[in-house]
Parts: sequence; C-alpha cells; structure tokens
Amino acid sequence: MSSRQLRKLQQQRELEQAQAKLQASIEASDDSEEDSIAFQPPKAKPSLFASFAALDNGDDDEDSDAENRETEAQDNLSEPEPAQAAPAKKAKKSKKKKKAKKVKEPERNNDLEHEDGPDEIDAALAALKIQNQGGDHFESNVTSATNPQYEKICSLLGINTQHLKLGNEMRNLFGKGAAEGHDEAGAAAARGSRRRQRGPQQVDLETALKGHHAPGKGLPEVTIRRNIFIQGKEDWPRASTGGLTMAVVPNSAEAARRGNGVVEFRFMHDQNYQKVQQQFDFCVEMGEPKNLIGLLQRNPYHISCLIQVSKIAKDQSDHSLSADLLERALFTFARSSTSLFATKLKEGKAFLDFRRPENRELWLAGYQYIKVLILKGTYRTAFEWAKLLYSLDFTKDPYQMSLTLHSLALKANENQWLLDCADTLSKSPSASHTFPSYAYAAMQNKDPVKSRSLLEESMQTLPWLFVQLFREINLDAPSSIWGATPRTDAETLFTEIYVRQTKDLWNTPEATSLLMEIAHSINKVDVSNIPLTQNDAITLDVVRFVYLDNTPALMGMVPSALLHRSNNSDSDPLPPDTNIYSYESQRMHLEPRGAPGGPGGVQGDFFDPIAALARLIPGFGGPADAEGDEEERVQQDELRRQLEHAVAAEEEQEATRDPDQAPQEPRAGVSIARRLLDMFWGQGDQVADSDSLSDHTNTDSEEEMPGLEENN
Repeated sequence: MSSRQLRKLQQQRELEQAQAKLQASIEASDDSEEDSIAFQPPKAKPSLFASFAALDNGDDDEDSDAENRETEAQDNLSEPEPAQAAPAKKAKKSKKKKKAKKVKEPERNNDLEHEDGPDEIDAALAALKIQNQGGDHFESNVTSATNPQYEKICSLLGINTQHLKLGNEMRNLFGKGAAEGHDEAGAAAARGSRRRQRGPQQVDLETALKGHHAPGKGLPEVTIRRNIFIQGKEDWPRASTGGLTMAVVPNSAEAARRGNGVVEFRFMHDQNYQKVQQQFDFCVEMGEPKNLIGLLQRNPYHISCLIQVSKIAKDQSDHSLSADLLERALFTFARSSTSLFATKLKEGKAFLDFRRPENRELWLAGYQYIKVLILKGTYRTAFEWAKLLYSLDFTKDPYQMSLTLHSLALKANENQWLLDCADTLSKSPSASHTFPSYAYAAMQNKDPVKSRSLLEESMQTLPWLFVQLFREINLDAPSSIWGATPRTDAETLFTEIYVRQTKDLWNTPEATSLLMEIAHSINKVDVSNIPLTQNDAITLDVVRFVYLDNTPALMGMVPSALLHRSNNSDSDPLPPDTNIYSYESQRMHLEPRGAPGGPGGVQGDFFDPIAALARLIPGFGGPADAEGDEEERVQQDELRRQLEHAVAAEEEQEATRDPDQAPQEPRAGVSIARRLLDMFWGQGDQVADSDSLSDHTNTDSEEEMPGLEENN
C-alpha cells in the first residue's frame, strides 16, 4: 500500500474517533433512553467515498489533502446538529424522528452530490452527447458523399507497410538466414572494412558515407524499427532529417471530413534545408561529383544529395551502395511523415501534389528503388512500392505507374488484385495496351473461360500488339492478325513498352498454346474499325516514364520537344509545366532562363539582358510582348532610340578626336556598346533613326578588334 493511501486511511480513522467522541457527549447529556434511540449517528460512508475518490484522482499534493481533510471534518461535524435539539415528549419524538429521517436523507445525498461532483459528470456526459451527435452527423456526411466505386479503388490501393520492406520478402523467399545480411546493421560495415584493408590510404565511397560512431550509438532503435517505409540500419549516420517535415495542406482535412476522406499532404523545407538545397543546385551546375559527396557527408539525410549520389554509385557499378542510399532517402521521408499519413496510406487516401518540387522527390526515390527491387527479383516488394506511387495521385499518375503495375502484379502473383483493378488501370489511353495482362491473370487463376474471353477481346482490339508479341517469342502470327501494324506513333510506343515488359511471361508452354488457340479461332481482324490511339496520348508523363526507363529504342519514339527540355535534370526529371513553389530558389532552378516571370538575379539577368536593363534604368518596365501595352512598347522604342543616338555621338567623337591627344578619362569601347545594343534588340530590328549608323559602326568594330576575323 502506498504512503498516500496510508495517509488517507489515517485521516479516516481520525474522523471516526471524532465522531465517537461526539456521540459520547450527546449520550451523556441525554437522560432519556428514547432520546438515545432517536439519535442516529452519522455514517462515515460519504467521507470514505470521498477518500477513495481522492485516491483514484491521484492527488499527491499535501495542501490538497489538508484542505480535503478540513472540508470533510466540517461536513461530518455539521450533520448531527439537527439531532441535538431532541423534543421532551414521546409523542412528538416519533414524528420528529420520521421527519428527521426524511430531512437527513436529502442532506446525505447533497453531500454525496457535492463530493462526487455529479454536476461535472453531467456536464461531461452532455458534452459527449453533443460530440456523439456531431460524430453521427460527420459519419452521415461521409457516407452520403462517398462513392462506392471510389471506395473500392481506395481499398485496392491501400498499402500494407509490411510489404514495403525488402527484408520481409527476402525472409519469405529464402528463409531467415538470407534476410540477416540485409537486416543486420553490421553487414555494410563489414563490406566497408574489407575494402579498406585493400589500401590503407584509400577510403571507398561506402565507408566515407556511413556513420562514424561507436557501436550502439547510432540511430535510436525505435526510429530504426518503426519506420513505415524502410527498416533502418545502425551504420547509418546519427543525425536528424535536416529540416524536412510533413504537414497537412490547409483545408484538406476539413474537405476530407466532408468528402471522400482523402487528405492532401506536403513535405516542407525549413530555412536550413533550403540553404542546403541551394548548395546542391550549385554543385549540380558545376558537375563535380566530389562536391556532391562532400555535401552529403555534411548533410547525411538530404534527399536530393542521396538520390544524386546514388546515381553516381550506380554509374560506378556499386549497386549495393546505390540501393543503400535510396533506402536512406525513403527512410528519411517516412521519418519526417506524420502518423496520419501512414493511416491514410493504408486506406489508399493519401494525396501528394506532384506540382510541388519537394513532393516529386518521393516519386523519384521510389521509382529508382523499384528498379533495384526488380533486379533483385523481389517483385512483391516492388509491386507494393509501385502501388504506393500510383495511389499518391492515381487520377493523373505522373510517373505512369499503370504502365508497369500490371507486369509487377503478374510477377508478384497478385492476379486477383489485377483483375479487380481492370476498370481503373485500363482507363487511360496509355494503359489501354496493357489489357492482355488481364487475360494472363485469369489464366494464372485457373479460370479458362474468362481467360479465353479476355484474350479474344484483346486480339480483336490490339492485333498489332500480338503480331509484335508473336515475333518476340518466335511464333508465326496466324492469318487472323497477320499484317496488322501500329497506325500511329502512340500505338507503336505503347506496343513496344508492353512487349518488352511481358514477353518473358507469355513465353511459356501454357501461355503460347493459349495464344495460338485463340488466334486461330477468331476471324480476320479489320484494323480500320478499331479506334485510333492519337499521338497526343504521348503526354509529358509518358515521356517522363520513357526517360526514366532509359531505353534508347523507346526514347527515339517520343517527341524530342518533350524529351529535351531546358529544365530537365536527373534530380528532377522532366518537371511539369505548372509548379507550386515554396521558396524562390526553386523557381530559379526550374523556370526557363529569360522566360516571363522567370528567375532574376545574376543567372537570370545573363539570359535575360532586358530584365537586367530594367533593373539598372529607373522607369524602364522591361520587355513588352506582342500582346502587351502599346504605350509600353512606345517607351521601349524611345529608349532604344536614345541609346542609339548616344552611341552614335560617342562614335563621332571618337572618329574626330585627334590621335595625338589623350582622352581626359578612359572610356569603354564603342563597339562594345554597339554589341550590347545588338544583344538587347538584335541587329536585324533597328529603328529607322539608326540605319545610317550601321556602316560606320561596323568599320569601327573591325578596326578596334582586328583579330576577330582571323580567329573566326
């Protein structure tokens, strides 16, 4: 028994002793036996209840105990006062006794009500009742606004975080011993120590990037084990996320309550993270890998650095380190995420806006990690990661995961999932060429009727695809589909993507026999009756998929205008046309040089000289576009005329100056000024006032720079 409970029991005994003394004094003053019978000693139950209530409340404050003790004593001492004035007559005593009982019971109840606090309980119950009513109203709103078909899609896209971890699948495939090398933190350290022994003065990249701390002093065990994406490793550096956090987009949670339950999240960079991001962009522009590695050593959990150095390690054929850095990046994303994000991922209702550059890094790191998982043959984990990236924005699918989800589902033996998602994945024009995979899934599920039906429909819809597939698996195309070829570039591209992904799956005795059976059973397919897949189906998202796939044959099939963009980079492949910037350095990195509203500063002014001139000359509003204000264009023309006349006057002064007379102050060359004007407005678009100066200017330019023609 605790000391606090002992104090309460001691207080109770003191109260009982006081009540006994009070009762003895009353009996001594009462000579009548009936008066003693009429006396009802106060019961200690109310104060005892209050004592145990205080025990439950856990109040350890000595001052509170003293106040409670004084209050209880006063209450108990005040109860017997009505019984002290006992009447003398017997007839009246019995009546008053009954009245006293009737009066004392309500008083005891009042004491209990005062000590137990029914008012507070009633208030809490009333509040709960209000909340329950509000909760019922909330549930009714959600139910009324929920689309059953949408809920089905979300349930299919819900993520099982256990399948996101590679060690779990390795353990299922090869046993516990095979997963120990991946799960144990000392595995990477052992590899680094072996490499270090080869050359004492050379430190390999993996050793340089691991955590340099004593054993057991790395990341906390809870942080390592409870990550929803990746199980961490002890040899990773002990450091924070560096300023990467996650937040719910304002008004998103409220919209989720009133709508379908989808919540929009966003990753955020604090001031320190933004500074490191600017340093990263500068290192990328320099193109020196050592600078990036050094930056990663100082900031071991910076996402952009981890992804870029992972690519460097892959180019050096260090695939183990490349995968490790990608895992560290995904580990950092989950480490900075909220518990609500994990909950919504499991429900398939977590949304990230691809237009935010900081959000796009999760897609990039996840996609590169999927390629690592495919190389390892762990298709179940790769499928779960592909499903995660698809669920973050399955309406737009910015990484076109629908083009690879079908093949990963088949290789991971998730055939029923693929059949359930048939209506969702095959809606987009790009994914329409994945329809034959549903027939293969039905075949794997031992449903021959459905498999034949789906395969027959596929051959009649996509005959050119099966002609290409027959060619790849060394089969002769039957007459029903022979001669069918893609009619547009989009059909050619999507056919090539599908055949590359699934030709190994179809090249089995069971699958080939089914293909030949259906191809010989259908009539000749009339390609002219099949709707065209227009070339506009090759969107920027599809080109991004081809770019990341890095297959030269596929790259030659996409529009070069979309593939070769000025703001494309390995750290942010083919960003969308519309972006949501969180800070100015993101705009400077992504906006095209010299574009209206593009980046300013030194780099932007170099590619946009008129913007630089606008900063230097007060009142000059910058370039006016063809649809701009007419008055603004007139002002610019006037400014150009003034500059032309100033240059002409300077040229005349230089021409008439006595060669033997030195100038009073050094002046810049006139040809340089002329070239600046040409750079601002172009040589072919001079105003009428400056046409007469062209010959004279060209002569001076050739005289002042005689070596220009020789060098050219």
